[in-house]
Amino acid sequence: MECTHIIPTTRRGDVTFHADGRIDLTAHVTKSLDLHVGDVINIIKTGGDYPEHLLYRARRASDTIGRHACVCHATRERGRYLRVFNKRMAQYFLGICQCDKQVSLRTGGLAPLTGHNKAITLIVKPK
Repeated sequence: MECTHIIPTTRRGDVTFHADGRIDLTAHVTKSLDLHVGDVINIIKTGGDYPEHLLYRARRASDTIGRHACVCHATRERGRYLRVFNKRMAQYFLGICQCDKQVSLRTGGLAPLTGHNKAITLIVKPK
């Protein structure tokens, strides 16, 4: 199956999901959510006719004990780009967007999230 771009521009997406489970977060996302190496992320899907997907920091690195899924790792020693590995989350978004290899999604604005600091909306446009 051939993948097409969700938003046909030259601007790179803010969150990229790969078929192998790699999830890349740009500096824009990490700064907006105040993410650091070792933090744990998660995504909430709202209900309704037009569900939204909200990316948020589930745990701070300092509060994290034991093994967790979706732990942020640095892609470079001094960069603000972070990488997460979670095949289930990546496959979920590849399935929604009907892509096989990868999909890059843009983000919307920040949203307050009860019980958590803040969340950022992922803009998902299924085919």
